[in-house]
Amino acid sequence: MSQTQSLHQEAMHIAHQAYTAQREGDNIRYLQLLKTALEKEKTATWQLFHKTEAEPTRSVLFRSAAWLALQCGQPREAEQLISAALSGNPRKRLFKN
Repeated sequence: MSQTQSLHQEAMHIAHQAYTAQREGDNIRYLQLLKTALEKEKTATWQLFHKTEAEPTRSVLFRSAAWLALQCGQPREAEQLISAALSGNPRKRLFKN
């Protein structure tokens, strides 16, 4: 497994823990975990920034990081991640809905 895949899987596992904490009413832990997941996902995404041949995986990871940034209350960060995703060659359907 590549480092990028490993980081992404860790980020998604932590995000799942965050949503569990949110369901349990622990909003402080929810935000802490989401921020940790965001940092791991961003690390994974930036490893693929110049690898446009890695589409659609590249864009999917950037979209995931942007969603986490929005959930963390960081809209500017999300905007930058989406811009980076669009600098590659994402599929048109990727950013609908």
